[in-house]
Amino acid sequence: MSRLLSLGAALLVSAFAACHLLGLREHVSVLSGTAPPGGGADASLGVVYALAWFGAVVLAPILAIAACVLAAGDRLRSRRPAPSRPAWPPR
Repeated sequence: MSRLLSLGAALLVSAFAACHLLGLREHVSVLSGTAPPGGGADASLGVVYALAWFGAVVLAPILAIAACVLAAGDRLRSRRPAPSRPAWPPR
């Protein structure tokens, strides 16, 4: 489970990095009602960049922290000795 959470965090950060490298940051200005400096204002590109940013800044750290907590819990659980069971039936 912790690997899935780590993978999710990595995917969110990589999606944001891809949007940033594609230059979608300029299109976010559409959300405030101004035209981007380059001209063609596509509002959907601004929304995609904003969602990727929120995913990388808000959701990815939560997923990463949850993955660390689960991994630490699994590690602690594996170190504990198994509880001894009483012989059944008691005599």
